[in-house]
This record gives sequence, C-alpha cells and structure tokens, in this order.
Amino acid sequence: MKTLLCIILMCSFFNIYAQTDAIEAEINEQVWIPFMKAYNNYDALGFMNLHSRDLMRVPVDAQRIFTFEEYRNNIQQSNEMNFRKHKKQSIELRFENRIHNTESAFEIGYYKVTSTDANEKTTAFYGKFTVVLHKINNRWKITLDSDTSKNIDEATFLSGKKL
Repeated sequence: MKTLLCIILMCSFFNIYAQTDAIEAEINEQVWIPFMKAYNNYDALGFMNLHSRDLMRVPVDAQRIFTFEEYRNNIQQSNEMNFRKHKKQSIELRFENRIHNTESAFEIGYYKVTSTDANEKTTAFYGKFTVVLHKINNRWKITLDSDTSKNIDEATFLSGKKL
C-alpha cells in the first residue's frame, strides 16, 4: 500500500511539473521571444500586441502608472528617437520566479538592455521586472508590467534563470 501511494504521489508531482514546463514554454513562445524580438527591432506595434488593452504599466522609479495608450505612445516616441540616433539595442531576460496556472501567470525577473550608439559606444542597463499575464482569447497577454532599476547589477541579473 505504501508503495502504491508513493507511486501515485510521484506521478502527480511529475505531471504538475510537466504541466508547468508546458505553460512556461507556451508563455515563452507567445510572449517573451516575440517581446525580445520586437524590442530589439524597434517594432512598437509588435511589442504592444503582446500587451492587453487593459494594461497597467508601472515604472516604479518614475512613480507613475500608464495606460495602454500612454505606454504605446511612450514606446513609439522612444523607438523613433533611438532609430533616428542610429542606436542599437538588445534585451536579455532572466527569471527569479514564475508562478502559473492554465489562465494566469505571475513572473519576476531581471533584464539587461545593451545599447550601442552611433559611435559604437556600448552601455548596459539592468532592471527587475514584475509581470502578470492572462490568457485572453487563447493567447497570453501582459496585463501588468512593472519594473525598477534600483540595486540591480550584472551579478543580480546573472542570478536569474535563463529563458
């Protein structure tokens, strides 16, 4: 009887773990991989399509809350300015915590943005993000996006789990 109970518990644990991996893979495919591609290519439309129209964007360091429309306008203006200045950018993500069920997700992680100006001078910028995602019409969308750059450095970034 003990053996049977152990087998059932082990199978349940492996099933839950496999389901979590499948959900993370789906979120990565639908959100994080296109997010990085759109960000790196200054694709404001593609980037904003990953967000819910009910988005709450909270840049903590600025002590602000933006709606979808306000955030979209900021992204478009920033992208246009960086493009005109011939800046290149790339973003990398790492995760500290990923909690999911089949319809909702809460994720905390770190980002590193590497920016190269027209003179080939490169700088790195680090931050910590917190996002909430919901499955809307069978697609994962970001509904809350918050970040801060306080006390985040290369070592903190590297402590996260790679995508």
